[in-house]
Amino acid sequence: MRIVWQAQAAIELNAAIDYYHFQASTAVATDFRDEVERAINLLCKHTKLGMQVRHSARRLILTGYPFDLVYREKQDGIVIVALAHQRRRPGYWAGRR
Repeated sequence: MRIVWQAQAAIELNAAIDYYHFQASTAVATDFRDEVERAINLLCKHTKLGMQVRHSARRLILTGYPFDLVYREKQDGIVIVALAHQRRRPGYWAGRR
């Protein structure tokens, strides 16, 4: 299954990893990155796993971290639209295609 990160989603991922690295520890940042990878591996096997939210997007809640992986199913794979913090600006990513 092909996974494509939209540019803004990739920026959000890197910013979250940097935050955990500098505010917690390298181990926490690595664990966060591993949780994102685990979630993506699950999506590759079960594309409808996330809850449908809006504009044909779905969200998968990350375990142990206050983030949702927001994605859209496409014919040729999955597009990651946002790595959205659960307590900041709900739905800000809705305009992303």
